[in-house]
Amino acid sequence: MFYSFYWKRKDLPPGPTPLPLIGNLFSIDKLGLERFFTDIKDQYGDIHTFWFGENPIVSISDVPTILETFVKDGDTFAGRPTNMLVTDMTRHGRNGLIFTDGPLWREHRRFALHVLRDFGMGKNLMQERVLDEVTILIDEIKKQISAGHKHVSVQDAIDLAVGSIINALLFGYGFSKNNTDEFYELKTHLRDFMRAVGNPLVRFCDRNPFMFKVLPFIYRDLTRTTNKLEKFFMKQLEAHEKEINFDSDIEPTDYAEAFLKKRKELEVEGLKDHTFTNKQLYAACLDLWIAGQETTSNTLAWMVMYLMLNPEVQKKVHAELDQVIGSDRFITVEDKTQLHYINATVAETQRFCNLVPLNVNHRLVKDVEIKGYRIPANTTILHQISTVLFDERYFPEPLKFKPERFLDSEGKFFQPSSLMPFGVGKRACLGEGLARLERDL
Repeated sequence: MFYSFYWKRKDLPPGPTPLPLIGNLFSIDKLGLERFFTDIKDQYGDIHTFWFGENPIVSISDVPTILETFVKDGDTFAGRPTNMLVTDMTRHGRNGLIFTDGPLWREHRRFALHVLRDFGMGKNLMQERVLDEVTILIDEIKKQISAGHKHVSVQDAIDLAVGSIINALLFGYGFSKNNTDEFYELKTHLRDFMRAVGNPLVRFCDRNPFMFKVLPFIYRDLTRTTNKLEKFFMKQLEAHEKEINFDSDIEPTDYAEAFLKKRKELEVEGLKDHTFTNKQLYAACLDLWIAGQETTSNTLAWMVMYLMLNPEVQKKVHAELDQVIGSDRFITVEDKTQLHYINATVAETQRFCNLVPLNVNHRLVKDVEIKGYRIPANTTILHQISTVLFDERYFPEPLKFKPERFLDSEGKFFQPSSLMPFGVGKRACLGEGLARLERDL
């Protein structure tokens, strides 16, 4: 008891007392993530410690300290925790783009950014791809309305459009009327996977691995959902590999093709001990799909709902579109700088919907001192952005949907440093460029 209540906490920032084995998981599940983090910030200050099982996590929830640490000293805060059993189980060890660190992460982040840049991210080519899906989305909604449907699922239409863009980027083809079943099958696998890894009992077992033997049904369910998702992805990847002409000089048109051609190049050069493995390809595609699909689709769906609930905002958005765009063309990237109120509405949506109540954990790669607290290397640490988004110091009247907070005295859009929807520092969202393009168009 002395160890749990005092000794293991004595050098860390203050926080709620952890219970043996479960830490603060009971309080988190009882209050919910958002309420839990707001309460401990109010009680213990901007730097505090909470516990997942027997593992402490230092949380920072004020903007100046987040920028001072994760941005100005980004390399120190760029590690990922080493004790992530569930992550290793679902990705065949430490593979992918989100949960890796060190040389493997740097190599594959660099490769992914290079591939995305070559595919025209932020250029006309990618804009045309996105606008094609926007056209299909709008036409589909119009057809449902013309057919007299009383209920139209904008969420489903957005989901399919965003999923089509992501799939084309990863595997070279989008979703049309002929293969929508494939999209919904993948969505089902992803939903089951996210539910499984987010299960409180799974989080508990992740921090106390021996509990998988005590609760074998948890292990079986996690393995079953993971295997279904992996089987789906690998079927696509294997079929795609058979179609690739590795002797051709034609540039790759999707991420999987670029990855497989890179592997072939390394093997031709005689480099057999490389990281371009099937396990890495599967994990990277999984990470890109989850990061690229859910966040963008849900943000757009929330924005539609907020516009419905705030008709005065909707009128201002419509008026700005009429003034700047008119009714005879689509929005392009070049229009963005003229659409101040719409940019503000998008920013307020990202703040208000708070899509990620718990940010991905980081690991300190060396000892640091933060505001007088000496925190040792390998401690898990995170910037709790969800708490910042509803902090009155940065966003007065945080429970009100108010796009005007992002407009200056001249009515022009500005983005304060306190709005960090894609994270900050070395581990900021890899797909930010694509997400912004999809969101804006």
